[in-house]
Amino acid sequence: MESRSLSKKVLLVGVAFCLAVFMLTSAQAQTKTPTPKLTPKYGGTLRIAHAVDADTIGDPVARPMSSTGVRIGIMAVETLVRYDEKGIPVPWLATDWKVSKDLLSITMSLRKGVKFHDGTDFNAEAVKWNIDRYRTSSNPDLKAVASVDVLDDSTVRLNLSNWSSTLLDSLTMHAGMMISPTAYQKNGGEWCRKNAVGTGPFKFVSWQRESGLRFEKFNGYWQKGKPYLDAIEWVIVSDMMTRTAAFKRGEVNVLLIVEPPDVKELEKEGKYYFSTGGLSGLSMCVAGDSGHPNSPFADVRVRQAVEHAVDKQTLVDSLTHGYGKVCNQYAYPGSWGVNPDVKGYPYDPDKARKLLAEAGYPNGFKTKLYTPGWGNYVYPPPAIQAYLGKVGITIEIEVVDQGRHQTLLRGGWQNGLLVQHAPMILPDAANNLAVNASCKSYLKGSIMCADDYEAVLVKALAAPDFETKKKLAWEAQKLLIDKYAILNFFYTQPRMNCFYKTVHDTGIGVTIDTQWTPEDAWIGQ
Repeated sequence: MESRSLSKKVLLVGVAFCLAVFMLTSAQAQTKTPTPKLTPKYGGTLRIAHAVDADTIGDPVARPMSSTGVRIGIMAVETLVRYDEKGIPVPWLATDWKVSKDLLSITMSLRKGVKFHDGTDFNAEAVKWNIDRYRTSSNPDLKAVASVDVLDDSTVRLNLSNWSSTLLDSLTMHAGMMISPTAYQKNGGEWCRKNAVGTGPFKFVSWQRESGLRFEKFNGYWQKGKPYLDAIEWVIVSDMMTRTAAFKRGEVNVLLIVEPPDVKELEKEGKYYFSTGGLSGLSMCVAGDSGHPNSPFADVRVRQAVEHAVDKQTLVDSLTHGYGKVCNQYAYPGSWGVNPDVKGYPYDPDKARKLLAEAGYPNGFKTKLYTPGWGNYVYPPPAIQAYLGKVGITIEIEVVDQGRHQTLLRGGWQNGLLVQHAPMILPDAANNLAVNASCKSYLKGSIMCADDYEAVLVKALAAPDFETKKKLAWEAQKLLIDKYAILNFFYTQPRMNCFYKTVHDTGIGVTIDTQWTPEDAWIGQ
């Protein structure tokens, strides 16, 4: 068996440029929060710098409404449900819910005394209007909801055509965002795309495209004494250097999605703290075209050989320097979907060569690796190329643009591996697996179908309660990885956010990428 030191030499040959860029230490990688807990102060404007503008902020039915649109819009347009720090749905505008014994209805109690920003009431009629509009749109999230009944002013019943274990999770995002029916009926859908009228702690004021947005305190917010801030502004600057320079000059208080080289420089100044994205983010993985019988990757031993050939810990140490984590399944580290019983594949190049020989490739074979050419995704492929080359798999890297990558993902690819950078926007492992790691999803043109794995996914989506869903999701993870190795996971790609130490309690980076707590945020001295 080759030593860890040899693997590092291979990596240095393959990705010397990566090491020059990502020079961070594990000690620096720890998430830091301001201490001790202080008494919130009122006043001030929180300014948040981000690279990408929203597409729509006030109409969750309209598409596209990107994750940026949700993150910004949610200051004004709250959801029925939120996630707690473990990634489990908990009440928000809905204070409670009960699922019927036959799993064909959910009765929701709604928060009383809540007003929309236009002064109209948030009540059962408003919830019915929002859910009816969403479920009858082209969006798939609420297709299991057949109808909505108003039981009284603060109670609704969702009548289901079939049970879906992901329904409550959907209500933490677009499907659960509650806008004012009156504002929509008065002004129309196009107006609502650009003007957010909800129940949130901040009212929408203005939006200058590709420049910034401003929201101001809503004095009628249902949480008495909140929010603490007078206003929140989003500053949109696409260039990372310009964005970071503005942050260092104190022109903004929060810098979202910071690249590791910039984190290193910012750490030196000692003025800031960081968050690492909570329970959502990306996992770096590759998928072979296992669904094509003539492909080498149709043989499970070849897919397992890919796993054994790559030293994942060295990738984490070298490419993220402790910010990322080794990942061996489709669940973000720390989330409930991580099955501790998944064994995965330890670094063992001798084992990889043996598996290749057993599969009929004693001298290896040649193949392609399709990789995105934007963001950090361009960095790992040379390392993967070097590792696989050592066991006999000769890789030709083909860098593709975003459009080509989406075409390959959704239309299929042949004769190679595709870097998938698997998204985990929500911590719902059952949904992630069904949408992004199933032969019945958009990967159906390329990956193999495993009947027992797919059957477990169907059961997980129909699980009657959370514990059952978790058990089934764990079973699916084990089948996906330990039995079939359909996707080859390497490490997580963290999303670092940087804050001045005067900024408190934003909730950014605690749960999912789009959820935070603007009502709790405040600025100290």
